[in-house]
Amino acid sequence: MVQRMRPYYSEEKYRITKRTVAILPCFDVMKQSRIILEDGTEISTPLRPYQLLQLSCRQYNSSIEERIFIAKRVAGVKGKVPVVIDPMTGLVFFPTKSPKRDDCEWYAWSHVRDIAILDDVPHGLVVTQTGQTIQSNATAYVLRNQLKATGELVARFQQLNQSALLES
Repeated sequence: MVQRMRPYYSEEKYRITKRTVAILPCFDVMKQSRIILEDGTEISTPLRPYQLLQLSCRQYNSSIEERIFIAKRVAGVKGKVPVVIDPMTGLVFFPTKSPKRDDCEWYAWSHVRDIAILDDVPHGLVVTQTGQTIQSNATAYVLRNQLKATGELVARFQQLNQSALLES
């Protein structure tokens, strides 16, 4: 598959949206992240993945630290905490490693259809809802655990939203 890549321009503010599939680290002087969209388009940016998530949380009037704290309280998640950027639209990303690590990848929970394993490859393969595949830097075991934990977090948020609606 040929990847279409467009550069990030300083006047362009990238906002994580429902079209965002993954935010991957890129170790280049000019590019710190690759953002993969559902149509296969890639956007390169000088911001690290964690910085992009911080900015996106701010755009939804919160902070990444607050989102992580809430996820820990709501679902009891301890390590590699998923980030619920916008609970109303289900915009939730899960990390493959400790979130502040430079090599941490982030995947949109709603876009992941499956985690695959290739023979003789220690890392998992993320299969998206559109059939796109992304080689991860995490094992399939870690990816599956993160996908499951994120699903449980999303379900817990939905339960809380239903309770709030019923009480109002």
